[in-house]
Amino acid sequence: MIIKCPYVPEKVTGMIDRDNTIEFIVDLKATKPQIKKEIEDLYDVEVIEIRTMITPRGEKKAVVRLAGDKTANELATRLGLL
Repeated sequence: MIIKCPYVPEKVTGMIDRDNTIEFIVDLKATKPQIKKEIEDLYDVEVIEIRTMITPRGEKKAVVRLAGDKTANELATRLGLL
């Protein structure tokens, strides 16, 4: 499994509403196309853009921008994050 868990510190909750983005901790070896496909398949959303980075703790974080007006907010609510 590529997606490990959603990542929602306080800073990210503002990004959900403002930028229509949500963050996930993903497998270190996962590529952007693999992450995009799994998010679209698991959550039935359309992904516009993915940015990835390695955190200081050695985890890979994917910042996922979704299509639609309130898609990230709806997904976060479905996942129980908001």
